[in-house]
This record gives sequence, C-alpha cells and structure tokens, in this order.
Amino acid sequence: MAANREALNKQVQQIVNSLKEQGILDHQFEIVRSLKEANSPFFLAEILPLFCQDVQTTLRDLSRTLEKEPVNYHDVEELYFKLRGCTSSIGARRLALACLKLYQEVVNKNKDGCGLALNGVRHEYKTLRSSLDRIVEDNCESSRLKKCIQGEEEAMGRVAEFHIVYIPEMKSLDLVYSSSPVYRK
Repeated sequence: MAANREALNKQVQQIVNSLKEQGILDHQFEIVRSLKEANSPFFLAEILPLFCQDVQTTLRDLSRTLEKEPVNYHDVEELYFKLRGCTSSIGARRLALACLKLYQEVVNKNKDGCGLALNGVRHEYKTLRSSLDRIVEDNCESSRLKKCIQGEEEAMGRVAEFHIVYIPEMKSLDLVYSSSPVYRK
C-alpha cells in the first residue's frame, strides 16, 4: 500500500508540475498543497471544491450583472476583485491573467469587451477545473491509503481491512473499513 501511495503522490506532483509548466498554476498552489499535512490529509479535497464553488457563483453573478441595463461597472469591478482574490489565493495563474483582461474592459466600461473577457475567464476556469478534479481524486486516494497503513498498524489485536471505493455518481472516493478479531494460539 505504501508503494501505491507514493506512486499516487508522484502522479499528483507530475500533474502539478505540468500545470505549472503550462502556466495554469503558479508557486502559490504548492504552498496551498503543503498545508494539507498540517491541517488535514484531505485539505485539498476540502478547499478546492470551495474554491470552485466560489468561482462558479462569482461567474454567475458577473453574467447577471453584465446583462442588466445599464451595466453597473462598480458592481462588476467588485465581483472582479472577489474572483481575482480567489484565483490568486489558490495559485490559478492563467485564470488570474484572464481576470485581468476582464478588469481592463471594466475600467474601459466596455460591455462587449467585458462579455468576451468573461468568456475567456470561463474557458480558463473549465481548463483549471478538470485538472483540479484529477488532483483532488488522486490526493484523496493517496491520503486514504496513508490512513489505511496507519489503521492497520494501530488495529491492535484486530485485522483491519480498508477498501477505497470510487462512487462515480458523486465523483468522490469513500473509504470502507471492516475488522475482524485475530485469534492467537
């Protein structure tokens, strides 16, 4: 199991390195990722969905705000700052750059330009989201394997079996635990 965990950690690192080379992520993501061990082995699995939810909500609010006549550019600017803060805190470099293009159009009070820039932000978000989903999935599996190893060592007098189950409908992993007594002679 330890070999599987190391292989998964290596796979996650390769994904992150590739995303950094493509400019999708920056060094900030590594900082966020390093927090997982200090806070919780599932820290990324907890924080990244919150990030995605915040981005989706803000994108929806931006669309609605831009649809109103006349456009309230002050509100659009506030939503930009919210989105930019989210992207910067997680290390989503290319998404942050797409947000900057949106900001330039907001400053110019160019409604059509804002719409085009918002489409660019959505595109970058979709690219990022698919990569983050893979990272979360692999990170969860790796963390669960680590817990399996620790659980087996701590089972004291019981044989512990852990099974990682992927639930496609929920796009999540679950850990199933069962134990049986060890009979000693």
